[in-house]
Amino acid sequence: MKIGLIGDIHGRVFHTLAVVTAWQMHHNVRLDLLIQVGDLGAYPEPDESLRNHRFYRQDPSQLDFSRLIHAEAEKGLPEDLRLIRNMLSNPIYFIRGNHEDFAWLDRQAASGSGGVSSIDPYDLFRYVQDGTVLQVGGTTIGFLGGIETVNPEDEREIDQRQYKRLFTVPPQEIDILITHDTPYGVGTNYYGETQGSNQITALVERLQPKYLIAGHYHHVIGPRKYGNTTYLGLNVIMNLRRDNASSAIEPGWLVILDTEKDELAPVEDEWLAGFGKHFHFHDYCANLRTIHRP
Repeated sequence: MKIGLIGDIHGRVFHTLAVVTAWQMHHNVRLDLLIQVGDLGAYPEPDESLRNHRFYRQDPSQLDFSRLIHAEAEKGLPEDLRLIRNMLSNPIYFIRGNHEDFAWLDRQAASGSGGVSSIDPYDLFRYVQDGTVLQVGGTTIGFLGGIETVNPEDEREIDQRQYKRLFTVPPQEIDILITHDTPYGVGTNYYGETQGSNQITALVERLQPKYLIAGHYHHVIGPRKYGNTTYLGLNVIMNLRRDNASSAIEPGWLVILDTEKDELAPVEDEWLAGFGKHFHFHDYCANLRTIHRP
Protein backbone atom coordinates (compact mmCIF):
# COMPACT_ATOMS: atom_id res chain seq x y z
CA MET A 1 0.00 0.00 0.00
CA LYS A 2 1.18 3.51 -0.87
CA ILE A 3 0.11 6.22 1.55
CA GLY A 4 0.46 9.95 0.93
CA LEU A 5 1.31 11.75 4.18
CA ILE A 6 0.57 15.47 4.14
CA GLY A 7 1.96 18.15 6.47
CA ASP A 8 0.30 21.33 7.75
CA ILE A 9 -1.59 23.13 4.98
CA HIS A 10 -3.23 26.07 6.81
CA GLY A 11 -6.24 26.29 4.53
CA ARG A 12 -4.56 25.67 1.18
CA VAL A 13 -6.85 22.82 0.17
CA PHE A 14 -6.66 23.54 -3.58
CA HIS A 15 -2.86 23.51 -3.59
CA THR A 16 -3.06 20.20 -1.71
CA LEU A 17 -5.48 18.55 -4.11
CA ALA A 18 -3.49 19.71 -7.12
CA VAL A 19 -0.10 18.53 -5.82
CA VAL A 20 -1.46 15.11 -4.86
CA THR A 21 -3.07 14.54 -8.26
CA ALA A 22 0.03 15.89 -10.03
CA TRP A 23 2.22 13.44 -8.11
CA GLN A 24 -0.05 10.59 -9.19
CA MET A 25 0.21 11.62 -12.83
CA HIS A 26 3.99 12.14 -12.75
CA HIS A 27 4.53 8.72 -11.17
CA ASN A 28 1.63 6.91 -12.85
CA VAL A 29 0.49 5.67 -9.44
CA ARG A 30 -2.81 6.16 -7.64
CA LEU A 31 -2.26 6.51 -3.92
CA ASP A 32 -4.21 4.06 -1.78
CA LEU A 33 -4.65 6.40 1.17
CA LEU A 34 -4.04 10.08 2.02
CA ILE A 35 -3.58 11.39 5.58
CA GLN A 36 -3.07 14.98 6.73
CA VAL A 37 -1.53 15.65 10.16
CA GLY A 38 -3.60 18.64 11.35
CA ASP A 39 -3.62 22.40 10.91
CA LEU A 40 -5.75 21.81 7.88
CA GLY A 41 -7.02 25.32 8.55
CA ALA A 42 -10.65 24.21 8.80
CA TYR A 43 -12.33 27.61 9.04
CA PRO A 44 -15.62 27.36 7.11
CA GLU A 45 -16.74 30.85 8.16
CA PRO A 46 -13.59 32.92 8.81
CA ASP A 47 -14.36 36.04 10.85
CA GLU A 48 -12.98 39.51 10.26
CA SER A 49 -10.13 39.12 12.73
CA LEU A 50 -8.90 36.10 10.79
CA ARG A 51 -9.37 37.76 7.39
CA ASN A 52 -7.47 40.82 8.59
CA HIS A 53 -4.56 38.91 10.11
CA ARG A 54 -1.38 39.90 8.30
CA PHE A 55 -0.49 36.33 7.27
CA TYR A 56 -3.93 35.84 5.70
CA ARG A 57 -3.82 39.22 3.99
CA GLN A 58 -0.48 38.43 2.39
CA ASP A 59 -1.73 35.02 1.26
CA PRO A 60 -5.55 34.70 0.96
CA SER A 61 -5.22 31.06 -0.18
CA GLN A 62 -5.12 30.25 3.54
CA LEU A 63 -8.88 30.86 3.47
CA ASP A 64 -9.50 28.39 0.63
CA PHE A 65 -11.12 25.90 3.01
CA SER A 66 -14.09 28.24 3.19
CA ARG A 67 -14.24 28.32 -0.61
CA LEU A 68 -14.32 24.52 -0.62
CA ILE A 69 -17.20 24.36 1.83
CA HIS A 70 -19.16 26.97 -0.16
CA ALA A 71 -18.04 25.81 -3.62
CA GLU A 72 -21.57 25.80 -5.06
CA ALA A 73 -21.51 29.60 -4.95
CA GLU A 74 -18.44 29.84 -7.18
CA LYS A 75 -18.87 29.27 -10.90
CA GLY A 76 -16.94 26.27 -12.21
CA LEU A 77 -15.55 25.21 -8.84
CA PRO A 78 -17.95 22.29 -8.22
CA GLU A 79 -17.02 20.76 -11.58
CA ASP A 80 -13.32 21.17 -10.78
CA LEU A 81 -13.73 19.47 -7.42
CA ARG A 82 -15.67 16.56 -8.89
CA LEU A 83 -12.90 16.10 -11.46
CA ILE A 84 -10.28 15.93 -8.72
CA ARG A 85 -12.35 13.55 -6.59
CA ASN A 86 -12.57 11.13 -9.51
CA MET A 87 -8.78 11.03 -9.61
CA LEU A 88 -8.46 9.99 -5.96
CA SER A 89 -8.97 6.48 -4.64
CA ASN A 90 -10.05 7.87 -1.28
CA PRO A 91 -10.63 11.24 0.38
CA ILE A 92 -7.94 12.90 2.49
CA TYR A 93 -8.24 11.91 6.16
CA PHE A 94 -7.19 14.64 8.59
CA ILE A 95 -6.92 15.27 12.32
CA ARG A 96 -7.26 18.53 14.22
CA GLY A 97 -4.22 20.66 14.79
CA ASN A 98 -4.11 23.89 16.75
CA HIS A 99 -5.45 26.14 13.97
CA GLU A 100 -9.02 24.99 13.26
CA ASP A 101 -12.62 25.93 14.05
CA PHE A 102 -12.91 23.36 16.84
CA ALA A 103 -16.62 23.92 17.53
CA TRP A 104 -17.39 23.31 13.85
CA LEU A 105 -15.30 20.14 13.79
CA ASP A 106 -17.16 18.89 16.87
CA ARG A 107 -20.46 19.38 15.05
CA GLN A 108 -19.16 17.44 12.05
CA ALA A 109 -17.97 14.65 14.34
CA ALA A 110 -21.47 14.30 15.80
CA SER A 111 -22.81 13.26 12.39
CA GLY A 112 -19.98 10.86 11.59
CA SER A 113 -19.60 7.13 12.00
CA GLY A 114 -16.74 5.09 13.44
CA GLY A 115 -14.82 8.23 14.35
CA VAL A 116 -14.77 9.54 10.76
CA SER A 117 -16.88 12.32 9.22
CA SER A 118 -17.10 13.56 5.64
CA ILE A 119 -16.99 17.36 5.93
CA ASP A 120 -17.52 18.67 2.39
CA PRO A 121 -20.11 18.04 -0.37
CA TYR A 122 -17.55 16.28 -2.59
CA ASP A 123 -16.16 13.88 0.03
CA LEU A 124 -12.66 15.20 -0.57
CA PHE A 125 -11.78 15.52 3.12
CA ARG A 126 -12.79 13.43 6.11
CA TYR A 127 -12.23 14.45 9.71
CA VAL A 128 -10.86 11.73 12.00
CA GLN A 129 -11.66 12.18 15.67
CA ASP A 130 -9.03 11.86 18.39
CA GLY A 131 -8.53 8.31 19.64
CA THR A 132 -9.81 6.68 16.46
CA VAL A 133 -8.09 3.50 15.26
CA LEU A 134 -8.70 2.43 11.66
CA GLN A 135 -7.84 -0.73 9.76
CA VAL A 136 -6.93 0.06 6.15
CA GLY A 137 -5.60 -2.61 3.81
CA GLY A 138 -4.16 -4.67 6.64
CA THR A 139 -2.51 -1.64 8.27
CA THR A 140 -3.66 -0.34 11.66
CA ILE A 141 -3.57 3.44 12.03
CA GLY A 142 -4.16 5.46 15.21
CA PHE A 143 -5.04 9.17 15.28
CA LEU A 144 -4.59 11.87 17.92
CA GLY A 145 -4.94 15.59 17.22
CA GLY A 146 -4.23 18.69 19.25
CA ILE A 147 -1.15 19.89 21.09
CA GLU A 148 0.09 19.76 24.65
CA THR A 149 -0.46 23.12 26.38
CA VAL A 150 -0.12 24.41 29.94
CA ASN A 151 -3.90 24.90 30.16
CA PRO A 152 -6.12 21.78 30.23
CA GLU A 153 -9.11 23.97 29.27
CA ASP A 154 -7.40 25.17 26.09
CA GLU A 155 -9.44 23.93 23.09
CA ARG A 156 -6.19 23.13 21.30
CA GLU A 157 -5.17 20.73 24.08
CA ILE A 158 -4.75 16.98 23.56
CA ASP A 159 -8.04 15.29 24.49
CA GLN A 160 -7.14 13.46 27.70
CA ARG A 161 -10.05 11.02 27.51
CA GLN A 162 -9.06 9.91 24.02
CA TYR A 163 -5.38 9.96 24.93
CA LYS A 164 -6.08 7.51 27.75
CA ARG A 165 -8.20 5.43 25.39
CA LEU A 166 -5.25 5.02 23.04
CA PHE A 167 -3.13 3.99 26.03
CA THR A 168 -5.30 0.86 26.35
CA VAL A 169 -4.27 -0.38 22.89
CA PRO A 170 -1.75 -3.22 23.23
CA PRO A 171 1.88 -2.41 22.28
CA GLN A 172 2.80 -2.85 18.60
CA GLU A 173 -0.83 -3.28 17.56
CA ILE A 174 -0.84 0.14 15.84
CA ASP A 175 1.37 0.25 12.75
CA ILE A 176 1.17 4.01 12.11
CA LEU A 177 0.41 6.66 14.71
CA ILE A 178 -0.70 10.04 13.32
CA THR A 179 -0.41 13.00 15.69
CA HIS A 180 -0.19 16.76 15.32
CA ASP A 181 2.20 17.35 18.20
CA THR A 182 5.58 15.64 18.41
CA PRO A 183 7.72 13.83 20.97
CA TYR A 184 9.43 16.03 23.53
CA GLY A 185 12.90 17.29 22.62
CA VAL A 186 12.60 17.62 18.84
CA GLY A 187 14.12 21.11 18.97
CA THR A 188 14.09 24.49 20.68
CA ASN A 189 12.10 27.59 19.89
CA TYR A 190 13.17 31.23 19.51
CA TYR A 191 13.26 31.63 23.29
CA GLY A 192 15.37 28.52 23.86
CA GLU A 193 12.45 26.49 25.16
CA THR A 194 12.37 22.77 24.38
CA GLN A 195 9.74 21.81 21.83
CA GLY A 196 7.53 18.75 21.78
CA SER A 197 5.14 16.90 24.05
CA ASN A 198 5.92 14.61 26.96
CA GLN A 199 2.49 13.07 26.43
CA ILE A 200 3.35 12.08 22.85
CA THR A 201 6.66 10.64 24.04
CA ALA A 202 4.85 8.51 26.64
CA LEU A 203 2.27 7.38 24.09
CA VAL A 204 4.96 6.27 21.64
CA GLU A 205 6.78 4.38 24.39
CA ARG A 206 3.51 2.63 25.26
CA LEU A 207 2.20 1.85 21.77
CA GLN A 208 5.54 1.22 20.02
CA PRO A 209 4.09 1.90 16.55
CA LYS A 210 6.24 1.18 13.53
CA TYR A 211 5.84 4.81 12.40
CA LEU A 212 4.96 8.07 14.09
CA ILE A 213 4.04 10.83 11.63
CA ALA A 214 3.40 14.36 12.90
CA GLY A 215 3.49 18.04 11.90
CA HIS A 216 3.17 21.30 13.83
CA TYR A 217 6.75 22.64 13.68
CA HIS A 218 6.80 23.62 9.98
CA HIS A 219 10.02 21.89 8.99
CA VAL A 220 11.18 18.35 8.36
CA ILE A 221 12.30 16.57 11.53
CA GLY A 222 13.93 13.18 11.18
CA PRO A 223 13.52 10.43 10.46
CA ARG A 224 14.44 9.67 14.08
CA LYS A 225 14.25 6.43 16.02
CA TYR A 226 12.40 6.07 19.32
CA GLY A 227 13.03 2.45 20.18
CA ASN A 228 11.51 0.50 17.30
CA THR A 229 9.46 3.51 16.14
CA THR A 230 10.51 5.69 13.20
CA TYR A 231 9.35 9.26 13.70
CA LEU A 232 9.09 11.78 10.87
CA GLY A 233 7.94 15.37 11.29
CA LEU A 234 6.52 16.80 8.07
CA ASN A 235 7.19 20.22 6.58
CA VAL A 236 4.56 22.95 6.20
CA ILE A 237 3.09 23.39 2.71
CA MET A 238 4.62 26.88 2.29
CA ASN A 239 6.68 29.20 4.42
CA LEU A 240 4.01 31.25 6.21
CA ARG A 241 6.41 34.07 7.01
CA ARG A 242 7.80 34.53 3.51
CA ASP A 243 5.99 37.36 1.75
CA ASN A 244 7.38 36.34 -1.58
CA ALA A 245 5.55 35.83 -4.85
CA SER A 246 7.90 32.95 -5.71
CA SER A 247 7.01 30.94 -2.60
CA ALA A 248 6.25 27.36 -3.59
CA ILE A 249 5.51 23.97 -2.09
CA GLU A 250 8.13 23.00 0.48
CA PRO A 251 10.05 19.72 -0.07
CA GLY A 252 9.13 17.17 2.60
CA TRP A 253 5.60 18.50 2.99
CA LEU A 254 4.30 15.48 1.07
CA VAL A 255 5.85 12.11 1.92
CA ILE A 256 5.05 8.73 0.38
CA LEU A 257 5.03 5.69 2.66
CA ASP A 258 5.33 2.39 0.82
CA THR A 259 4.24 -0.19 3.39
CA GLU A 260 5.38 -3.16 1.28
CA LYS A 261 8.91 -1.79 0.81
CA ASP A 262 8.94 -0.21 4.28
CA GLU A 263 10.13 3.10 2.77
CA LEU A 264 9.43 6.75 3.53
CA ALA A 265 10.15 8.98 0.52
CA PRO A 266 9.80 12.78 0.83
CA VAL A 267 8.54 14.35 -2.39
CA GLU A 268 11.19 16.77 -3.64
CA ASP A 269 10.39 16.77 -7.37
CA GLU A 270 11.33 19.90 -9.34
CA TRP A 271 7.77 20.33 -10.65
CA LEU A 272 6.66 21.35 -7.13
CA ALA A 273 7.96 24.83 -7.96
CA GLY A 274 5.02 25.24 -10.34
CA PHE A 275 2.57 25.33 -7.43
CA GLY A 276 3.40 28.74 -6.03
CA LYS A 277 1.67 31.26 -3.87
CA HIS A 278 -0.43 32.53 -6.78
CA PHE A 279 -1.33 29.11 -8.19
CA HIS A 280 -4.72 29.04 -9.99
CA PHE A 281 -6.72 25.89 -9.26
CA HIS A 282 -9.23 26.42 -12.09
CA ASP A 283 -6.44 26.69 -14.67
CA TYR A 284 -4.89 23.50 -13.32
CA CYS A 285 -8.20 21.66 -13.65
CA ALA A 286 -8.75 23.03 -17.16
CA ASN A 287 -5.37 21.61 -18.15
CA LEU A 288 -6.33 18.26 -16.59
CA ARG A 289 -9.42 18.12 -18.80
CA THR A 290 -7.21 18.67 -21.86
CA ILE A 291 -4.85 15.90 -20.80
CA HIS A 292 -7.66 13.42 -20.06
CA ARG A 293 -9.90 14.31 -22.99
CA PRO A 294 -11.09 11.09 -24.73
